[in-house]
Amino acid sequence: MSFVRSALFHAAIFAIGAVTAVACFQGEDFGNPAFRCAPSDGADACPDSYTCCSDDPAAQGGKLPAYRGVATSATFGTPIFSENNNPISSQGMCVQASAIANPLTNGCPVACNPTWSAADIDTVCGGVSCCQTEEVDPEKDCFQGGDGVWRAFTGADILTGATGWGNKLATNQDPSAMGCATFAGNADVNDPTFADCLNQLSVANQRGFCNDTCPCVEDLCALKNPGAVPKCSAAPAG
Repeated sequence: MSFVRSALFHAAIFAIGAVTAVACFQGEDFGNPAFRCAPSDGADACPDSYTCCSDDPAAQGGKLPAYRGVATSATFGTPIFSENNNPISSQGMCVQASAIANPLTNGCPVACNPTWSAADIDTVCGGVSCCQTEEVDPEKDCFQGGDGVWRAFTGADILTGATGWGNKLATNQDPSAMGCATFAGNADVNDPTFADCLNQLSVANQRGFCNDTCPCVEDLCALKNPGAVPKCSAAPAG
């Protein structure tokens, strides 16, 4: 089995012995978190003693995820790919769950969206930051709209026909839509639950874990726009 290490996340966020609000990540052999993985691959997704935890907080209706038994409401929706629905996610990281101090009900760290407002991040992360776990692929994950502005693809672009999703993108959640089909109980785009699930799909810019501090992760899609100013000191040229 081969694993792709997310050095950006592991080295900069969860260094051995670092104390965070979410966990004291002290991994054995591979670090903690260790690698990108797909929870939908089951027990074979990670090495022994690691669990493949989704880093995708998408929830029904574009709401905040109703974690830990919180009732669904105008603010909170059922998590589609995290916590109890972790097994249908195609995006995640190998984590030693035994080291998580304040886990979700499935033992995984709290998945969050770095593009949320500061208030929403505070609501879900409890006063700490939301750390993006993977960079987008600027060649495959970015879309230039009719206004000429580059941005990251979202699931809404599936419904408008701007993308066929699938393997044309690099870091997209649920490329075959099997997770959404499982969640909705069908694969009918006319079904509101399935269509909403597609609408909530994303690429790497909308996935992360809650943690005290985060490394700067560049918006590589925004950098494709003329005159874009890098937000990270070590941002790539171009």
